[in-house]
Amino acid sequence: MSILTAANPVGEAVFGVLQDATLQTALGGRLYDSIPEDAPRPVVLYEITNERDVRGFGTGGLPECELRTHVYSDLGSLSEAQSLNQQIVALLKDAQIVVTGYTQCGTIVYRETMALPEEIMNGIMVHEVVSTFTIWVEQGQQTPTSWAQQDWIQP
Repeated sequence: MSILTAANPVGEAVFGVLQDATLQTALGGRLYDSIPEDAPRPVVLYEITNERDVRGFGTGGLPECELRTHVYSDLGSLSEAQSLNQQIVALLKDAQIVVTGYTQCGTIVYRETMALPEEIMNGIMVHEVVSTFTIWVEQGQQTPTSWAQQDWIQP
């Protein structure tokens, strides 16, 4: 028996959503799932930090994935990081994504944002803004599930 994980396909789908021209212009294309050591800023890291199966009885799976985005800026204030984060939240909140091998259940749920105004990244003082989201997908389905409507999933 093989155990499938939704983290990689969900991450690929999120990467696709974040290819927005306005965001990419502001970032200079610096959107990563693993930041290169000497990447200039601003830079964004996106990661699936947790995946758990929340299905009940039956077969298949219902992975719940926690998505976390990190915006790093080395300007004198938080304003650049906060502005970029607002763009990311606007793109992801309530978005529907296409995940290879899965069907999304509901839409992406935005959870929270927190600012970390003074962090050290490769010896440089940066501002970091972190947002979290939740994404549910159903394994092996090719059509949207009717039981997981947007009003069923509560933030």
